Amino acid sequence: MYSIKAVSQATGLTVETLRAWERRYGIVVPERDDTGRRIYASADVLRLRRLREATDRGHPIGRLAQLTDEGLADLLSESPDRGADAASNAFVERILESAQQFRAAECEQVLTLAIASLPPKQLVAEVLTPLLREVGERWHRGEFAIAQERLVSTCVRRHIGLVLDTYDRCAIRDPIVFATLPGERHELGLLMSALMCASRGFRTHYLGPDVPAAEVARFARAVRASVVALSVVVHEQLASLPQQLQALVEELGTGANVWLGGPASLALSADSLPDGCLVVRDQFELDRRLDMLAN
Repeated sequence: MYSIKAVSQATGLTVETLRAWERRYGIVVPERDDTGRRIYASADVLRLRRLREATDRGHPIGRLAQLTDEGLADLLSESPDRGADAASNAFVERILESAQQFRAAECEQVLTLAIASLPPKQLVAEVLTPLLREVGERWHRGEFAIAQERLVSTCVRRHIGLVLDTYDRCAIRDPIVFATLPGERHELGLLMSALMCASRGFRTHYLGPDVPAAEVARFARAVRASVVALSVVVHEQLASLPQQLQALVEELGTGANVWLGGPASLALSADSLPDGCLVVRDQFELDRRLDMLAN
């Protein structure tokens, strides 16, 4: 939950404008804390940011106030929003600068604002993915120390976990279990995929990295998961992967399918995969699979 001052900073709207819009149009209905002050949910911040972007393009607030969140998103997608692109790049640069100076609190603050300001797909595509890629490249070039890389990755991991908890409270669609099998410790890409699924209303269960196949299957059966999503990043794990997948499928029975993602998964041939396993190659295919699962 965010104070009206924090919402003003995240959306670019003045406090006076926020109060006027609420009073005249009822565009959001904030809750009140114990002292009676307004507090806003992340969904409120996202809607207000979209409204501000739409008014900046010349649309009257009186008409915009009648639109649903989906209608606002469709309206903003009609033409490129260079301002939003610039804002996303600014988030990345500010987090990198904070990590460079070992300012953990500032890194946390900027990431919080990014999460509050951007829809999940844009957050992943324009902030988290380029951020983590640049952090990795700087570490490989010797420009970032291990502590700086861990500062950013730990911050991202913690905040995605908080967002997943928030989505889980109102999830209405089939459970999806997220994990990596033994030997695979890269989890941030998996976490971002979990975020995308949670934002679509699916109940997400994140087990984390390096989990034995039998344990993944046991958990999936217990929660009646429709899908087990696995991340495969390390190419060295490919030799043992078919055997691990076969064990997983046998333990699952017919209750769930297995989706594989991550860079190394693209090297897998369909013939090497047990029945019930498939490779999700990119975000477009993930969206399509989620649409099918939702229907």
